[in-house]
Amino acid sequence: MATDDDRSAVPDPLTPTAAIRSIPEGAQILEARDIKVDFSGHQVLNGVSLAVNRGEVIAIIGPSGSGKSTFLRCFNLLQSPSAGHLTIGDTEVFSGSSSNIRSRDLLLLRRKVGMCFQSFNLFPHLTALENVVLAQVRALGRSKRDARTRGMQLLDRVGLSDRADMKPSQLSGGQQQRVAIARALALDPEIMLFDEPTSALDPELGVEVLAVMRELADEGMTMIIVTHEMHFAEDVADRVIFMADGNIVEEGTPKKVIRNPEHARTRKFLSAVIDR
Repeated sequence: MATDDDRSAVPDPLTPTAAIRSIPEGAQILEARDIKVDFSGHQVLNGVSLAVNRGEVIAIIGPSGSGKSTFLRCFNLLQSPSAGHLTIGDTEVFSGSSSNIRSRDLLLLRRKVGMCFQSFNLFPHLTALENVVLAQVRALGRSKRDARTRGMQLLDRVGLSDRADMKPSQLSGGQQQRVAIARALALDPEIMLFDEPTSALDPELGVEVLAVMRELADEGMTMIIVTHEMHFAEDVADRVIFMADGNIVEEGTPKKVIRNPEHARTRKFLSAVIDR
């Protein structure tokens, strides 16, 4: 019988997954090109494009309703574009107006492009450890024993090994979000998406979550983060994308976009959120 180590050494039978694993550090791992999203005749994204290299940290900022979260959800097809092209690794998984991968392969894709949401989406009747274990057993087919071992390692990584037997209602919001991060990491993603992970938290609790994300960035995790935390974006991101009205208005280094923006729309937004 194959062990978990044996299984982890064998690429999944999915071209996008194998392609991601073959991408060297610094090479392009994701490309979204001319992505459009239309909701009942309302254009939410107007043909936006973004290329991400392996190991890069991208922060997406902008006002509410600018299309940031919609754009992020397109990267693992939680939101299907109306038009455009999405390439993961060497494989185009969406082109024109339809997905190029089967339903089973879509699940495997989402394992490799993990996501943490504003809401924690933990199962309330399960403990922190059980939430992390369940994802591995269901999605990876790991034994419960091995999943528990991995789960405890990840809870320790996010500073919550002493809370493993607590249910979400017994945890603070920041602790629940850290459990959600551990659960996403349990699927061994190659890219992590964060959709305003601290927006539902008090600032003091948000610091706990940002510290974990900072560690992931330092370890080389490819991350795309929709955030309103300007100081975090400035300190951690390699690139900052400013979006407004369904368009990418400006992008560049944090120093360029946040401290020396070129566009009046960017300056207006930043003047309203920095040091308020």
